[in-house]
Amino acid sequence: MSVARVGKRGTLIIPAEIRKNNGIKEGDELIINVSEAGVIYMIPKPKDFVMALKESGQGLWGDIDPVEYIRQERDSWD
Repeated sequence: MSVARVGKRGTLIIPAEIRKNNGIKEGDELIINVSEAGVIYMIPKPKDFVMALKESGQGLWGDIDPVEYIRQERDSWD
């Protein structure tokens, strides 16, 4: 476990080990989100969101063809 320190004006000092392991360099932007339970998540901001999300849902449908599934759903509405 690593400990970060909050400096003057609210700056957050991220431990070197975490910066190195995640490729975070000076000037990089981080996305910060807080869950309803108060857990703080930080991830490096992707340079290209489309490329970062590309294939993120691969395998989500398993053996089901999602296009055929949607066609069947739409047909059932009639």
